[in-house]
Amino acid sequence: MKTIKLYVLLLTTALIGFACNPIEDESLRKKHFGNAGAPISVEELNAALSVTQPIPNADDRVAGDQYVVIKNSRPEIGGVWRYETSTGEKSICTDHDTLIYNSIGIFNIYYIAISANQAVRSKTFTVEVTNCFDEYDFLLSGAVDKADRTAKKVWRLADENVPVYNGMYGNWKYYPDFKPVQNQWGTVIITQEMREQTVVFEFNDHKLVIYAGDGSVIAEGGWAFNHESPDPDPRGVLYDAPGQLITSIPLPGQSVSFFQKRPSVFSGVSTPYWICRVSENELVLAFPSIYNRDPATTEDWDIDATYFFFIPKEE
Repeated sequence: MKTIKLYVLLLTTALIGFACNPIEDESLRKKHFGNAGAPISVEELNAALSVTQPIPNADDRVAGDQYVVIKNSRPEIGGVWRYETSTGEKSICTDHDTLIYNSIGIFNIYYIAISANQAVRSKTFTVEVTNCFDEYDFLLSGAVDKADRTAKKVWRLADENVPVYNGMYGNWKYYPDFKPVQNQWGTVIITQEMREQTVVFEFNDHKLVIYAGDGSVIAEGGWAFNHESPDPDPRGVLYDAPGQLITSIPLPGQSVSFFQKRPSVFSGVSTPYWICRVSENELVLAFPSIYNRDPATTEDWDIDATYFFFIPKEE
């Protein structure tokens, strides 16, 4: 009797397992990917797409042209939207959705369709976002509202003897206690030339300019930010930071190597600065060495960072 029950149990299990395996709908696959005919034309694809900013800007409302509606009126044309943001290009697979931008700028949006086994790219839609304003805009550029387009704020390295210093990420986890002092894991000395440099965050177009002590321009670029806490370590180590600062040019001190004399690995949006602290009177950033290593094979005590301590320059 036990043998019969066991046989029935095994047979039932096998049937359940078979029932859980999905049966491919070959007709559906052929409809979308097996069509031997010509792919959709670019003109047809463009006609099916729309990118609009339906909410007008108003001084008494937060919502405005930062709300961008994307729509594909022919959902049988599968594909993906590609859209620019202040922190790089992103993708979204949808027929109808609303993008909400968090920074001012001009951004490109396009659609990649899959038709008759071929990728077809739409025209590029351009949207201009003018209505965004964030607390970090005020703290970094000094702008008091979205209409304060000429606002700019000048920052410089702090006065302490060691304004940039390295430490293990174990110290990074206690970032509120970070102070620009020498630490036992090694110190990067900032030159007098770097001390004389200034960093100007302009609100209009989020322009970033670095000046030498004599007033000449060292570099020009852009800046953006997010409120995401960085977590680049696949081992699950969480970094308690209020956001990330993305710049297209390195900040003063970035050319200095880490305490193990490794070269800088700054490369724009792919290597953002981690914001440790930010206020009207202080900006503390970290640039981790994890960008230059494989975190999966790196020991905890090998993960250090370079820290940047900026204060507003008095006029």
